[in-house]
Amino acid sequence: MKILHSLTYHHEQNNYHQASLSLLLQGLTSPPPFNNNDDDEGSFNFGSICGTCEPSQVERALATKAASDTYVPPIQWLLTPQEINDATQSILAETKCNLDEIASIPLSDVTFENTLAKLICPPNYKTNPQIAACKFLQHCSTDAQLREAASSAGEQFAKSRVEGRMRKDVYERVVAFSKTEECRQLGEYERHFVGAALQDFERAGLALSEEDGKELQRLLEEDSRVCSEYGKNLGSDTTKLFFTPEELKGCTEDFIQERLGKDVEGKCTITLKYPDIIPIGQTCEVAETRRLVSEAREGVNAYKNNLDLVAEGVQLRKQIATLLGYPSWAEYICTKRMSGSFQAVDEFLINLQTKLEAAGRNDYESLLQLKKDHCQEMGIDFDGKLNAWDTGYYGNELLKSKGVDSEEIRKYFPLDHVVSTTMEIYQELLGLTFTELLQGTYWSWHKEVRCFHVKDTASDKSIGHFYLDLHPRQGKYGHAAIFHLVKHNATHGAVDCMLCNLPASTEDKPSLLRHQNVVTFFHEAVFSPSCVLEIRVVASLAPSQMLENWCWQKSILERLSKHYQTGEQLPVAMLNDMIQAKHVNVAFGSLRQIYLSRLDLEIHSSHPPKSAEELQSLVDKLRPAITLVENPPGNNMLRTFGHLMNQYSASYYGYMWAEVLSADIFASRFEKEGVMNSKVGMDYRKMVLAPGGTHNITDHLTKFLGRPPSNEAFLKSRGILK
Repeated sequence: MKILHSLTYHHEQNNYHQASLSLLLQGLTSPPPFNNNDDDEGSFNFGSICGTCEPSQVERALATKAASDTYVPPIQWLLTPQEINDATQSILAETKCNLDEIASIPLSDVTFENTLAKLICPPNYKTNPQIAACKFLQHCSTDAQLREAASSAGEQFAKSRVEGRMRKDVYERVVAFSKTEECRQLGEYERHFVGAALQDFERAGLALSEEDGKELQRLLEEDSRVCSEYGKNLGSDTTKLFFTPEELKGCTEDFIQERLGKDVEGKCTITLKYPDIIPIGQTCEVAETRRLVSEAREGVNAYKNNLDLVAEGVQLRKQIATLLGYPSWAEYICTKRMSGSFQAVDEFLINLQTKLEAAGRNDYESLLQLKKDHCQEMGIDFDGKLNAWDTGYYGNELLKSKGVDSEEIRKYFPLDHVVSTTMEIYQELLGLTFTELLQGTYWSWHKEVRCFHVKDTASDKSIGHFYLDLHPRQGKYGHAAIFHLVKHNATHGAVDCMLCNLPASTEDKPSLLRHQNVVTFFHEAVFSPSCVLEIRVVASLAPSQMLENWCWQKSILERLSKHYQTGEQLPVAMLNDMIQAKHVNVAFGSLRQIYLSRLDLEIHSSHPPKSAEELQSLVDKLRPAITLVENPPGNNMLRTFGHLMNQYSASYYGYMWAEVLSADIFASRFEKEGVMNSKVGMDYRKMVLAPGGTHNITDHLTKFLGRPPSNEAFLKSRGILK
């Protein structure tokens, strides 16, 4: 899809104001459905507020457009720190008032409408679009003051949720309703919500004494504060390293020239964002450069006091679990996940590690031999081991020896084509229609943000919206994730946002993706339409992980690839080499995932580390025991392992769990019946995605597969079973 030259603007440029206001007043909100026609024209692109002056008339009109236009996402965005603070206080007051009203209802008079419905609808934080308006910008705004205000709002909402779950008077009304005939006559979704509400209250500790209840509330609020500070340290990092072109030998000339002389004459500026560190880790021949980048990201000076915050956080969670009657935070979390218990997860990881160790050792030896040969070729000392900063580089060299050159492959994956083709595939497969809203007809926090409207193709029914924000910038969330901004209810659809840190375009060429970037985008992209369909992805990552398999299918790779200069698809020989090399080094990589999962569970065990020093000791011991690679002195990935300081704490194992399930789903249905078989895709949508918020995900998978899930396909895909 061709995009017209963007009209960015500044507040003093009134002609741009008038042009954009005219466009807004024309009501250009219904572009044609999304497609990959290169002749289609894009639209005007209006920047977000600059953070130093009052919002313009245009910004204000776009930000509040949802009040009168249902075609845009239902969020009325807030444009100043004061607006965020005022709205936050208003929502908090409304929330308390709502709970007070429920608590005032006589137990004999409770109904779905006067009790449960009030917990589903705004000001409930999941279904209230203005909660997102208050707190989401902490992850992506270019204005530090807005980020700070949004972060403060998030902390206040977290505190309010804790207080709400401790309301015994409200809980008693939910219990009373659950025993009524009306409750027994409810539909499946409503009955599920009643059960979920009861579980939330009970897991929040309503059986505790008043004194213990207050202590629990304090601990939960402290944990929220610690996690917020940890996230701020990641998002606000401004670390820069400077290397000469010689110190970046092996990196592409484009990579070097784009960074040369930006801050220091004759040197390249390197940040700790993925588009900088991944190419260095995989292609830079200079081991010392790779070591310095690794140290900057994980060493003692990385991300302020994050290691201390992890130590504080795991202690708080242990105390929370103890108060609630669980031996550990890991047990508390696992009991509400698909796994059902910590023991089940422990056995799963032990079993998997045992089966992968021999193949992982072979992979390690192959990489070590490559390093030995390389050192001899370069005339440098060989230290007889793989260091942490060696694995990415020699892993890439191993792929090259199999005919897979990641830098050459990038030329066939321009971002715009990957995005448009991915959207087409999901539309075909899931029976959905994505329509991209014209930029300039909705407000966003940055000019690069795109917005899509989701409909069910068969019924033309509106389902929701999702945003794409794909490139790194200062202050933005540093990984790849889907943020669930709004949950649907009777008045509006769901809204999600994908935040990624994919390479940006330059003056000379478009954004080009490594194949792993393509896989990541494909994985994350399905979260948005899936979550708009209301699947509970926290229960299992399998639905999105399963769709990564498409990125290894010849027919799909041919569709996804398009050389940025010639327009040609991936050459057959290159494509075949990629597919054949899919499982190269995969056992070694899987051991690393097991290590991360085990590390997560260990720090959330019944005896969590009490200090940064104990966390360091654990990492130094655990990493080589599982991955075969020593941990560099003083380095600790917990400084940047954000998953463990949010809702994924004690849940990282879910990625491995999901890989096992996804292999089974793909091999059993899609591989047999056709990867683009729309009937199988609709079965998947209806049986797995759409009902994901009710019952156990295993029940949905069993229905889809026609039998209980198995690990056989996963083990075959890893070469463990023949």
